[in-house]
Amino acid sequence: MAVSFKGKDTLASSWCAVKTINDAIHGQFRIDGVREHLLSTPEMNKLSHIKQLGLAHLVFPGAHHTRFEHSLGVSHVAEMMAESLGLDGLEKDTVGVAALLHDVGHGPYSHTLEHILHERGGLDHMSITEGIILGDYDVLREGEESSVPERKSVPEILENHGIDPKEVAGLIRGPDAKGSERNLLSWTEGRTNFVENDKTMAHLIHGPVDCDQIDYLLRDSHFTGVKHGIIDHRRLIMCLESHGGDISVEEGGLPALEGMLVARGLMYSAVYFHRVTRVTEVMLSRAVERSEGYIPDSFDLQRRVDAEIWQVLHEAGDFSRDMIRRLKYRQLLKVCLSRRKQDLSEEDIRLLTELASDSKKRMDLEDEIARRAGLEPGYVAIDVPNVKLLLSEPRMSQVDIRIIGDDGKTRWFREHTPLAEALRKRQVSQAVFYVMTIRGFEGKVSQISEDILFT
Repeated sequence: MAVSFKGKDTLASSWCAVKTINDAIHGQFRIDGVREHLLSTPEMNKLSHIKQLGLAHLVFPGAHHTRFEHSLGVSHVAEMMAESLGLDGLEKDTVGVAALLHDVGHGPYSHTLEHILHERGGLDHMSITEGIILGDYDVLREGEESSVPERKSVPEILENHGIDPKEVAGLIRGPDAKGSERNLLSWTEGRTNFVENDKTMAHLIHGPVDCDQIDYLLRDSHFTGVKHGIIDHRRLIMCLESHGGDISVEEGGLPALEGMLVARGLMYSAVYFHRVTRVTEVMLSRAVERSEGYIPDSFDLQRRVDAEIWQVLHEAGDFSRDMIRRLKYRQLLKVCLSRRKQDLSEEDIRLLTELASDSKKRMDLEDEIARRAGLEPGYVAIDVPNVKLLLSEPRMSQVDIRIIGDDGKTRWFREHTPLAEALRKRQVSQAVFYVMTIRGFEGKVSQISEDILFT
């Protein structure tokens, strides 16, 4: 992605009138005003060093794109959606800023390590994003302040442009966010779709059809080479309306909507929850889990970027160093046991869900299997991918969207197509759990895991 400048001819300038972005997905577009000023912040620039898809490049070689370029693309899509919905100037700016900042709370390797951050600190990346926008959380680590002279905070920049940080933070979590409501002062005569609690702006940022999903499907499809994510986003955006206090889609946009929701499900199966992608993510997360004492706390973890985590793990002891070297030279763990949901009893499902939510119990069981197989602790891993999905992508179950028919009546998406229910029920990962180990121990670990887990 190339960035060119109009105005003062220097990257350090804080008053460039316009930045022109040359983007691999959306082509050339401009970033100006408050969003242009935000691009100079450490919060945004940190994202240039965090891969969008974690370690997926070990499976899809082109997947080296970052959270930074994704954030620019999301903001551009938000601008297109706001224009289509006829939002006013302040609303457009607020939505565009929320879209640009929606990922500033991400730590290294994006969602790969989020469950560790969540367990240790009780916060997810959205909570940290809100903290950054409100000025309650600083991404700089101790000693880094001297490298960022004359720094302006995110809330300072927003307020200098007449934008309320609370309003922006309130949009990040989506439909139930505080601050997403328009009030009676915004009502004008003849505006029939006005309601007191309008969730349109919040749903643009985080909802069943939002700017984030549109960009990541297009971008991840392009850089992985997996074509499932190609969607007719321009047609879909053109058919958006704000109706009854929420985003609706005109009936003419129904095929584009169906295409987006199907694309989302297929990309999760083919890319995000690809079996080997899961192996790489589990290897990295286990290395972090077993490096306590080298990473002071979850907030220190979150403040780092990908390369900094790699270095810490290399110095964190034999196991973490070995995992990093295996990732470096693509000597990956092997899946030796898996099960589909229909093959499991209710008791099996209860146990796996418990293991997914209780890392200590999971690690104890992993180490017991490893001990019986003659392996060192850490060289057996149990993964329950669908539970991780609930943390990283709660929108997967959101498939019911208002459709405005040609007759002017509003119906639910499920009333137009059976795809809605099929997509809601569809399993993202064909296997609901995996057991992984090092090459040469697959048969032994598989038998021991079978005996311990299912007898």
